[in-house]
Amino acid sequence: MTAITTDTEDGTNRLPYWFSAGHLCIDWPFGAMYLLVPSAGIYFGWSPAQVGLILTLQSVGAAFAYLPAGLMMDRLSERGRLLAATFFWVVLGYILASYAGSFWPLALLMAFASLGDAAWHPMATGILVKMNPHQRGRVLGIHAIGGTLTGVFSPLVAGALLEFMDWRGAMQFVLIPTAIMGFVFLFYVSRKIPRVEVAHADRPNLKLLLRQWGTPIGVMTAVTMMLYNLGLIGATAMAPLYLRDAIGLDTFHVGLAFSGAILVGALIQPTVGRLSDQVGRWPVIIIGALLGAGGALTLVLSNDLISALIGLAGCIGALNAVRSCVLACAVDMSGKSEATTLAIAFAVLDGIGAFGAVAAGWLGTADISQAFVLTVICSTAAAILSLILIRVSHKVAMAR
Repeated sequence: MTAITTDTEDGTNRLPYWFSAGHLCIDWPFGAMYLLVPSAGIYFGWSPAQVGLILTLQSVGAAFAYLPAGLMMDRLSERGRLLAATFFWVVLGYILASYAGSFWPLALLMAFASLGDAAWHPMATGILVKMNPHQRGRVLGIHAIGGTLTGVFSPLVAGALLEFMDWRGAMQFVLIPTAIMGFVFLFYVSRKIPRVEVAHADRPNLKLLLRQWGTPIGVMTAVTMMLYNLGLIGATAMAPLYLRDAIGLDTFHVGLAFSGAILVGALIQPTVGRLSDQVGRWPVIIIGALLGAGGALTLVLSNDLISALIGLAGCIGALNAVRSCVLACAVDMSGKSEATTLAIAFAVLDGIGAFGAVAAGWLGTADISQAFVLTVICSTAAAILSLILIRVSHKVAMAR
């Protein structure tokens, strides 16, 4: 058993809320990219597929940071300053990216910035689930709400900024919350993070963890996670272009509509996570995946404003609402080495799922509404696999 020391005498744990605020700020620039990259695409004359590709490369780059970050977090006793450093990494990367003059420099610098953003996630979530082993869905939901609120307000702010400045200035401006929170974590929150005693620090067995993922249940879980995130990232990446090209909204109203769609799932994530703690992960994931598929189908079949708002709320909102449940499934499967397990989960979700952006962009080259066909297929397949996992897990439990 890992020994940790807490800073609270009354038993109240405020760290999930601090971490949620940190999640909001470290993801803030990333959320703005869904508006800033299309704006840069207009400036450079890129196609929808190129816009999707640069967002894919950013997420693929992030995937390389997950596993090293998770392994370090499970081995270190002093973790607060390492978390604080990720904020400054993100700020440096995006500042450099704002001066890029063509596709590849911008793509590579954004990928570099996303390494710091990615490192935060297994570190922070690993700490939270280690402290709350019986409330994994709830604390992951609290943490996730910060990132989802980023998806709500960051594009909205970015859309407003683009009314007054170019994409370069907007990219620099959206870094302010990240930099401020970096100093807050460095000088305050890092001192409150429970310290793992060196003698008791986990030594994750990576071979054992990978062997667990190689079982039939592990493989089906991984494929379900991949399909889920392919659909979510594809829909999220193409939504701003859809609102602009198919619906005809201006930049500010694109940001407003896009943010509103994400808000649908943002505030209910802790409740959905707690529900999955009580009734099981897979039933909740099935409902979210089917709602996501239904919303995406609405976008494929209709392109009026009301249908677009309903479809985006059902698609992006529902899929975001169950993300913490998907992550909790991975920790439930391993039961230990939380940060490393979550690092593998994030790599599976974001590393493979990132290709949803370029795939959706390719499907939407001639008609942007066809980009959401990817989400219909992937979300439906994820729901079917989740049903199979319920049956397989039940049979395994009965056999024991």
